[in-house]
Amino acid sequence: MNTSLQILLSIALIIIAAKLAGAFIGRMGLPVVLGELLAGVVLGPTVLNIWKLPVFIHPVGSTEVSTAEVFRVLAEIGVVLLMFVAGLETDTSMMKKTVSAAFWAAAGGVVLPMATGAFLARKFGFSWPEAVFIGTILTATSVTITAQTLMNVGQLRSKAGSTILGAAVIDDVLGLIVLSLVVAGTQVVPGQGYSSRHLLVMVLKMAVCLVTMFWFGPPAVRWILKRAGKMHGHHTEVASALTITFLLAFGAQWFGGMAAITGAYLSGLLVSMTSSQQRISEELQPMINAFFAPIFFVSIGLEINARHVGNGVGFFFLLLLIAIVGKIFGCGVGALANGFSHRESWIVGVGMIPRGEVGLITASIGLAAGLVTRDVYMHVVLLVLITTLITPPLLRLLFSAESAEPVYADVAVPLEPLVATTTSLVDA
Repeated sequence: MNTSLQILLSIALIIIAAKLAGAFIGRMGLPVVLGELLAGVVLGPTVLNIWKLPVFIHPVGSTEVSTAEVFRVLAEIGVVLLMFVAGLETDTSMMKKTVSAAFWAAAGGVVLPMATGAFLARKFGFSWPEAVFIGTILTATSVTITAQTLMNVGQLRSKAGSTILGAAVIDDVLGLIVLSLVVAGTQVVPGQGYSSRHLLVMVLKMAVCLVTMFWFGPPAVRWILKRAGKMHGHHTEVASALTITFLLAFGAQWFGGMAAITGAYLSGLLVSMTSSQQRISEELQPMINAFFAPIFFVSIGLEINARHVGNGVGFFFLLLLIAIVGKIFGCGVGALANGFSHRESWIVGVGMIPRGEVGLITASIGLAAGLVTRDVYMHVVLLVLITTLITPPLLRLLFSAESAEPVYADVAVPLEPLVATTTSLVDA
């Protein structure tokens, strides 16, 4: 079977598994994304390992790209689109009011997990470079699933929701600066010691990229969408918005050395400031709900092989504890110090728990550079899954304690609740 047919089969299998699992979990009153993540675990190497099934294996000597690689690319596109929609539905006026809290929440969420994670790793016998890098992995935050949960409960535009998303962007920048510092510290230049020049160049690239996006982005996006709205043809504004998103995602990673999702989220923020925001949001919902969202959430589970966690279970559970508590207290204290209530501070801290693809990317860099072992990498992958799984129910618990019914007034939810989508599939 050639690659094209394998891709069609795998996508059909993954989407139906995600939707059915999501429907089952949704009927239990749990966030639907938990079902989609667990569907990925079942389909992945922990249970079925679908990429090892005969139908997905290429003959020896074949030059075709594997189906798994194509699927990973689709998942990366999915997370870019999800973060674009999160930016698109962010209340920028509220974010401006919470910028101080977002910065200090992000700073606390970087410093505390990194310091305690490095200290723990050192106590377990890791060298200082390894220990510091393990701490660096814990600084990562990926709020794609947090954003999904906030949208589903109608709290994306709340004070806490806007702070979480703003802090995630700042956290990404701070985390990548720390990552650059650590990686640069491993690059010794003969006769010159550590490559401080490389570090300075990385920081300058990030700064120039962000300043350029914020300075030239708003007028450029307004001009492009205004012209697109006058063009003949269907969905020209959506096509233009997607083009802007992919270009900024590319620019953030290629030129700025940041994660692509940072550029995607900033693109959503820029588009949200235009009159086309509502139309673009409504037209993107079906594509993301039906295709990219389930592919992304399943992709996280597919990275897990719980059977290979191996030795070091004690180290893993302590690392997991630090990953959770470090974000809750580090980010929560930053929010509390900026006038947030205790409940709002808890929400901000919990919302910053997930590591997601950012943690995986950081861990893979360390694995490629020889800074972490394969066992540590598997611990990190499992940590990513657990932190991703626990965040939605914790957020829902905190919001339900605050109010018996979530408030949906003045909230334009871009991603239609997946519970309704999956339930309709089962009912049909």
